[in-house]
Amino acid sequence: PSNDRHIQTLNFEEIERIKTLVIHDNILQTARKWLLIGVSIGQRVSDLIELKPSQMRAANNGGLYIDIIQKKTSQFVTIGVIDPFVINILQKDFPTPMSEPHFNKHIKEVCKLANITETVKGSKYNKDSKRKELNFYPKNELICSHDLRRSFATNYFGKIPTPILMEITGHKKESTFQ
Repeated sequence: PSNDRHIQTLNFEEIERIKTLVIHDNILQTARKWLLIGVSIGQRVSDLIELKPSQMRAANNGGLYIDIIQKKTSQFVTIGVIDPFVINILQKDFPTPMSEPHFNKHIKEVCKLANITETVKGSKYNKDSKRKELNFYPKNELICSHDLRRSFATNYFGKIPTPILMEITGHKKESTFQ
């Protein structure tokens, strides 16, 4: 039930810590790029890690548009990107492909390096019991690819009209979006 769910999001301050993080490991650098793109475009991981430079086009205001046909819904969406840091990644330092399981593993490490380690309530898989267990864990251990989509929606809720946010994320009903 939704009242039992404990979702994680990255706020703007945490995203800034990830941006300024110095990473020498190429795999973690790639994961960081995908993470920053993910919190900027609000798409499901299946659409995020399949993104190609050919899906981008320049906007008149110096921003960038990304055109995606969402895999889950077959819905066409255009997302505007205005963050100069992310635009630079997309135009000059596009990340190499990464599988979803590796991405989820590596973004946890990126968040740990960025000191996103506050203790929060959430569910985590226990190898011994072979079940998810609700407890308090460092936030970096709970972050997963879907949290990037949630972060986008949470961070821009109230700043961008809800119908536009719903178009970007591909939600049909506001109750589902909420």
